[in-house]
Amino acid sequence: MKSGTAVCKDANEVLMYFGPVALRKVVENAELYPIRGLFQFYDFFHEIDAYYHLSHGFELGVSTGWKGLDPLYNVVPGELTVITGVPNSGKSEWIDALMCNINETHGWKFALCSMENKVREHARKLLEKHIKKPFFNARYGESVERMSIEEFEQGKQWLDDTFYLIRCEDDCLPSASWVLNLAKAAVLRYGVRGLVIDPYNELDHQRSINQTETEYVSQMLSKVKRFAQHHSCHVWFVAHPRQLHNWDGNPPNMYDISGSAHFINKCDNGIVIHRMRDKNAGPDMNADRVHRVQVCVRKVRNKVIGSIGDAFLTYNRITGEFGDLNETTITRKERKPVGS
Repeated sequence: MKSGTAVCKDANEVLMYFGPVALRKVVENAELYPIRGLFQFYDFFHEIDAYYHLSHGFELGVSTGWKGLDPLYNVVPGELTVITGVPNSGKSEWIDALMCNINETHGWKFALCSMENKVREHARKLLEKHIKKPFFNARYGESVERMSIEEFEQGKQWLDDTFYLIRCEDDCLPSASWVLNLAKAAVLRYGVRGLVIDPYNELDHQRSINQTETEYVSQMLSKVKRFAQHHSCHVWFVAHPRQLHNWDGNPPNMYDISGSAHFINKCDNGIVIHRMRDKNAGPDMNADRVHRVQVCVRKVRNKVIGSIGDAFLTYNRITGEFGDLNETTITRKERKPVGS
């Protein structure tokens, strides 16, 4: 005869030693076998509690570093931001400045898959934004003092501590899966919090004969989003618009992105970077306007961290810095965010 605290190996022993009433209680109180992929909210209460109490510190997103833009867009780990704009509008420059701001304020590290930049050129751009001085005594630097050798050496250490480069060293184009695998390694090894893929059209997009481009883009963006969510890493994905015929100088639409409407449908945030140009303005006025950048927030899935609207920044051509206008204009568009 077993004691009341003894462990029975199966239901038959419970019936033999403790009777049918005890067996019924065991069956009624048994824990259900877990079904993979099926959950109750209880399983996530720890995560919901942390969200409510703001335990992690980034639930509302981290600041962009520009007061004029923060009401519209904040950076949340685990989200995907798609960025577009016409050629030479400053998309890559703006992302570089955003990363510098976030690193300075929050200490984030980043993985860079920037296929249009030579390493030395990208280093120059980042150092100029970080040190706030030109890299060379060149014409673009005007009369501004060049960064000193001491500042340069300190900047090199900052580069090495902050950024990790994802580059394909042979002639083959990298695939999205290849980039994400290396980004995962950067997250696990170095604690990277942000990934930049710039631009989409430099990736290898081989697909099966029966798969359309729209289906491919949908599948590829799903992989990017899963990576972002699983590794709590924000992803910025630059995608060029298709060739715009009869362009009138206004910012393009997110649906103008070459490839598929899934870029706007699947992303968490959609931003258009636009260098303001006025064809009808005189040369002096136009020169002033070209140093103003319009940041068009066209999609925000999570209302907690922003809203649709436009913000305007200044652009310092010498150092590549972006700044708030003295009287920054924010234009909110009162409409329901796409995908909410």
